Amino acid sequence: MKNVFEFRDSVIDEYEQFSRSFTTIGALDIRDFVDAEYTAGRFWPEPLIQINPSYKRGSTVQELVLEGTLHPECGAIFRAGKPEGKPRDLALHKH
Repeated sequence: MKNVFEFRDSVIDEYEQFSRSFTTIGALDIRDFVDAEYTAGRFWPEPLIQINPSYKRGSTVQELVLEGTLHPECGAIFRAGKPEGKPRDLALHKH
């Protein structure tokens, strides 16, 4: 499985191919300009991941699985820790 940044990059790459498939730009100057805009990331912002320390701690993933709120597979997927070490349950935060 890809990490979230690799996944984002693959989605962007696929979307770029999709969005470019609708047109063929014949004018070299316009094509160069459009290529430069795609390369600069003009059509999609950089990812933003942040945690606000003032958020209240919520239930853990495992608690939500046991309640039936989350699919049981989430308990196996969303664990923190090294593969060889004992995983710990991830707590979510309330907004």
